[in-house]
Amino acid sequence: MSERKIVRFVLIFIVPMLLTACGTYTKPPSMPPAIAPRLALVVNSISNSISSYTVDPRTGQLNAKETLTTGGTNPRVMALAPSGRFAYVGNLDSNNISVFAIDTNTGHLSAQGSPVTAGSGPRFIVIGPMGNVLYAVNQQANNITAFSINSGTGALSPLMGTIPTDDAPVELRFHPSGQFAYLANFNSSDLTVYRVDSSGALGLLGAVPAGLSPSAIGIHSSGKFAYVASLASNEITTFSIDETSGALTALEPRATAKDGPNSITMDWQGRFAYVTNAVASNISVFAIDVATGALTLRSTVSAGSIPVSLTLDASGRFAYVANLGSNDVSTFAVDANTGDLTPVGAPVKAGTGPVWLTLVK
Repeated sequence: MSERKIVRFVLIFIVPMLLTACGTYTKPPSMPPAIAPRLALVVNSISNSISSYTVDPRTGQLNAKETLTTGGTNPRVMALAPSGRFAYVGNLDSNNISVFAIDTNTGHLSAQGSPVTAGSGPRFIVIGPMGNVLYAVNQQANNITAFSINSGTGALSPLMGTIPTDDAPVELRFHPSGQFAYLANFNSSDLTVYRVDSSGALGLLGAVPAGLSPSAIGIHSSGKFAYVASLASNEITTFSIDETSGALTALEPRATAKDGPNSITMDWQGRFAYVTNAVASNISVFAIDVATGALTLRSTVSAGSIPVSLTLDASGRFAYVANLGSNDVSTFAVDANTGDLTPVGAPVKAGTGPVWLTLVK
C-alpha cells in the first residue's frame, strides 16, 4: 500500500480521532487584540503530553519552555478559559478531561487534581459563548456532556444529562450570537443544529447533510455562513445561516481542497479561510467573499507531515500548524492583504503526535 493510501486509511478508519481543528471560537472584536500571545501550548496525542513554548512577539517563532504529562491517554484537544488562567485537555482513550492552572507570571502549567470523567471518547471540547460552560463531544458514545466552570478554581462540575447526537460527532461550534450551536457528525455525514438557552442547555433544531465524512466546521465572524470540511470527498461546503432560526442552507458550488481536508480556520475579519490537508501535507488558502460566502482558492503551501490543525494568533500576523506525522509545529507569517502564508524558520519539535496548538495571552 502506498504511503498516501496508508495516511488516508488512518484518517478515515482509525478516527476521525486524528482529525482536529482550531481552538475555541469566539465572536471577533472590531479590532484585533493588541496583546501578543506569550505562550503556545501543544497537545501531543501519542506521548500523552503538552509541550509549552514562549512566543517571540516580533517574529512569531516558538522557543521550547517545558513538557508535562496530561494525566490521560490520547489527548486530542485543548480549551482555554476566557481568563487565560485555566486550560482543559480532552483525553480520548481515557474518557476524561484534565484541568490545568496557568501561572500568570511564569506561564507554568500545574495539574488541578485528577482528570474529570467525561463520556466515551471525548473527541472535542469547547467552552460556550458565556465562558462558564464546557462541552465535551463524545465520539464513541454519540453524545455531548456539559460541565459548569468554577471561575475561581477552574474546577468542572457536571451540569446536565447527556445530549444525544448523530453518529461519531467530531466538532461543535457556536454562532457569534451565542444562540445556536452546530455539530459535525463524521459517520452520519451531517450537521446537527441546536438552540442554546441561557443555562447552556442545547435543544435540537434539526439536521442537514454535510458532504461525505465531515471532519471540521467553522462559523464566519459575520454569523452569516458556516463552512464544513469533508475529508472523504476533499470538499468544503458553504452554508448560509438564517440568523433568526439558525437554519442552514447549502450553497453551490462547493470549493475543492487538496487531499484529506480535516480542519478549517478563519481570520478574525472573515476574509480568509485556511484548510489543513492531512493526506497532501499542505494548506489551502481561500479568499472569502464576505457578501456571498463563496470561497476562492488563492494558494497552497507545504506543511509538515500530516498537518491536522492550524491556529492563527489574535493579530492575524502568524499561523501555527501542528504536524502529526513529523512531530513538529510549522510557523508561517500571514500576508495581511492576500492571506498568503510564508514559512518562518524551521519547524519546531514537539512531542509525539502533535494535534492541537493553543495560544495564551
